[in-house]
Amino acid sequence: VKKRNEREVAALAAQGERPKEPVTLKHAPTIELPAQGRGIWKWQRKAAILYLNIKVQVFVAGLIAGNFLANIIEKWVDPKGVDHPVVWQVFDLFFNVMFTVELALNMYGFWFCRFWKSGWNIFDFVVVTIGLLGVFQVPLPGPLSLLRMMRAFRVFRLFKRVKSLNKIITALAKAVPGVSNAFLILLLVMSIYAMLGVEFFREYAITGTYLNEAGEEVALMTGRDLEYGFEYFGNFGKSLYTMFQVLTAESWSEAIARPILHSSDLSVAAGAAVYFVSFNIVVGIVLINVVVAVLLEKMVDDGPAVKQVVEDDEDLEEDEEPEESAENSEGAISEVTMLEMETECERLKCQIASVKQQMELLVECLKNNVLQ
Repeated sequence: VKKRNEREVAALAAQGERPKEPVTLKHAPTIELPAQGRGIWKWQRKAAILYLNIKVQVFVAGLIAGNFLANIIEKWVDPKGVDHPVVWQVFDLFFNVMFTVELALNMYGFWFCRFWKSGWNIFDFVVVTIGLLGVFQVPLPGPLSLLRMMRAFRVFRLFKRVKSLNKIITALAKAVPGVSNAFLILLLVMSIYAMLGVEFFREYAITGTYLNEAGEEVALMTGRDLEYGFEYFGNFGKSLYTMFQVLTAESWSEAIARPILHSSDLSVAAGAAVYFVSFNIVVGIVLINVVVAVLLEKMVDDGPAVKQVVEDDEDLEEDEEPEESAENSEGAISEVTMLEMETECERLKCQIASVKQQMELLVECLKNNVLQ
């Protein structure tokens, strides 16, 4: 972009015309293009430029969206794939061929290290390869046959090309370490409550009945005709899943808590109330919000370097004295800003050259008038 601006400025200066407004560099490509090669790599740089062209990227994004829409229609209209098999095979072949061409162009333009350093490129390679295995009907043994379902994940390739979606995915990836720690604390607390549940309620209504507050014997069997204590708190795994059900608020009060709260034993009822209410407060309200807070913090955190640049840019706008501006912006001007400054300097040079030419013409006219 810088070289293109310089060529345009130089051409306009040679013609004595006032240059147009400089091309903004805020969205200049940051991907390093390969150098001009030889032999089979003669067109590598042109292939990379073509692949990065915004029209090509929009076209590929449209293909991905179209493929996803075709998969939805297939599973809606013909779930078993037996009514219109030829139609779905044609669609699958078309999209696989187009994605293979796009992958080949990407690999050729950015071979070798530039291509494999990108996680998105590796994902593209895996998805397209699995699609080609399906096209050529390569038999896959055992569980590997499930890889054919990877075509449903082709839509994830859209995240690579849509800037807003890519930003969300990148932020989520950056938030994984912090959120993992929060989830670990959540799991530990749930495990503690699960162990307490096994200890307290494992044998509750063991005979299929319990006594309510009125001293009446009430039948208590689960929907699967199992004993209450055995199904919900029979061991650690069952109890942990019960705690997860309580956390999701899925029928936990009516199916799990109330049969114990209506026990004839006051200590059991009061203990169950404290048990379930404290779990909802600690886990369902406090810790879940901690997880959300950590996730949001990591998503909006752009890192110290970016924050420093933003703060320095604000100082430059508010500061009116040149000396103070230089001190505040020292070491914080990015490469993009430097390119913009150079382009602005070239524009001013062209203006000066144009004014100089006009002055020379004016002097020539004055000389001709004096001679006459």
